[in-house]
Amino acid sequence: MNREPLVYIITNSYPEEKTMFSTYEFESVLDNYKNFRILSFSGYKSKNNKNKNNIIYLELMDGIKELFFPTKIKSIAAHLRLFKHIKSIRLMDFIKNIYSYLMALSILRKVDIKTDDLLFSYWLTRSSLIAFYLNKLIENDYICQGHGSDLYIYPPGKIKDILDSSKKIFTVADNNYNFICNKYSISKEKVKVFRLGVSQEFYNEILEHKKDLIVQEDNQKVKFLTVARYESVKGIDILLDAINLLVKTKKITHNIEFNIYGDGSKYNDYKDFIEKNNLQKYINLNKWINRKTLAVELSRSNCYILPSRSEGLPVALMEACAASLPIIATNVGSVREIAINNYNAIMCNEVNAVSLCESINVFLNLDRQKVENLSFSSSKVFQKNYILEKNLKEKYEYIQNVVN
Repeated sequence: MNREPLVYIITNSYPEEKTMFSTYEFESVLDNYKNFRILSFSGYKSKNNKNKNNIIYLELMDGIKELFFPTKIKSIAAHLRLFKHIKSIRLMDFIKNIYSYLMALSILRKVDIKTDDLLFSYWLTRSSLIAFYLNKLIENDYICQGHGSDLYIYPPGKIKDILDSSKKIFTVADNNYNFICNKYSISKEKVKVFRLGVSQEFYNEILEHKKDLIVQEDNQKVKFLTVARYESVKGIDILLDAINLLVKTKKITHNIEFNIYGDGSKYNDYKDFIEKNNLQKYINLNKWINRKTLAVELSRSNCYILPSRSEGLPVALMEACAASLPIIATNVGSVREIAINNYNAIMCNEVNAVSLCESINVFLNLDRQKVENLSFSSSKVFQKNYILEKNLKEKYEYIQNVVN
């Protein structure tokens, strides 16, 4: 008896030790759709995952075994034909391509993929390469998805081939949609926008914490919040330089507080900068924040700052809107779709410390009514476009229609 077609999501983002924005999505899919499976090459393996029966962990060694002791692709000629898609003049790309090809072979060894099954690569990086190689080996259709840095900063070397060979292309924002269609000459009918969002559960947590807050007095600190990886692309150094400018020009006093959370390779550099410039009274530089603490921080903050050099459409801004926070942001990627200048946000004219400094100063000099208007508008943006459950239902019902 034939089974219904399955959808295999290829990702290195589930399971993860830390709860990320994608965690809610994967768990929702596995809870609500019986014909979805996760093909995971994540370095973290959860023993207590409630959906463990629907998660298949991929191992590089299985791919190596399949190459030398094949159970599916027994023709050496088939591998040789694909070498043109693996080779690259750039060594790092060549290594990534070999890794992805071996992962594709590991899937063939471990998973009984039928002709009608569909592949869905969650990121436009290694997972899309894996789907691309499987398509060349066994001709199964695949959908690929691009978010932000995987489109603009770290796209795979074979991105044009990957997009051309895919059945559909998903992305998370209108600006991304236009970028894909224009840069890679892709038909507009092939690309679909499905937005990310904030779960109802997390939104309710924020609301509960807001209820618990004591009404703030005028002389209490103004609290700015930023959550980002401590890497150059996220622009935390721009924010630190901007704060330093504000302090040096005496535009802020000790009633201003910048709370920054994240992790990454630049943490010690940022910490040293704060100490060198005596900014400890203004800046709290923290390690990564869990979801429960994030809900608290969102509820007690007055404004969210996004200083990135490059972005897709950041979930952090969706969370800020869910918390009704005014936003200060650099105008990069698709940020302006959620941070709308003079509606719920103050947008920086340029991606540098001077412009960010000016935007922060503008916010600090707004009257109470203007701040409340920005806050109310952020809430409206969230309610209109970024409720996760609604967006996921639309996306995965579309995938169901594709596979069926």
